[in-house]
Amino acid sequence: MSRPDFTTSGSTVWAVNEIVQYLKPKLEGGVREIEKIQTVERHIGRFDKADDIKRWMSNRDGGVRVAALRVQQYETVGNRLIGNVNFAAYVFTTDQFGYEKDLRAEVVAGKLVRELMDRSALPTSYGRVENVRSDNLYSGEIDKLGIAIWSVTWSQQWYLDEEIDLSTLDDFITFGLKGEIADGAPTIDGEVKLPQ
Repeated sequence: MSRPDFTTSGSTVWAVNEIVQYLKPKLEGGVREIEKIQTVERHIGRFDKADDIKRWMSNRDGGVRVAALRVQQYETVGNRLIGNVNFAAYVFTTDQFGYEKDLRAEVVAGKLVRELMDRSALPTSYGRVENVRSDNLYSGEIDKLGIAIWSVTWSQQWYLDEEIDLSTLDDFITFGLKGEIADGAPTIDGEVKLPQ
């Protein structure tokens, strides 16, 4: 059975993928590059719950997850669909080579802001980056995980009618489930292999 067609016109997926590809060479680095992180990836939405963070951070010393949070306004220009999109990039770091996680997270967040605000940044977008803001997302629960988190948020106009290459999307091969029936009860864990 072949994979069915999937029209992505009207979505922010292409825009987020473009942002990720722009940031990767600027923010990703090796273990000894303290001011850089291991990976920049697309994310599906808000990323502020300890369980989500714990699952994603396993086997990583840091990363950036980029998400489109909302499209606050649509318009058509020359028969093209344009959206004013609110984005968030979540910066996660751990202690590394004696450098504290909170220092690393803030430095990487500042570097991310600088890259976004560069005059030549994101050449495939429709408009320039606006309303840039960064926030320290410290909490005791997050600190217990041994990580620090900063978020960088901004708005920007993007084409929302660009088709994406479906081969660049992850295959949905397995579905993982972890559930708790009641507080203190054993968890139910499962993994289902989906038909392809």
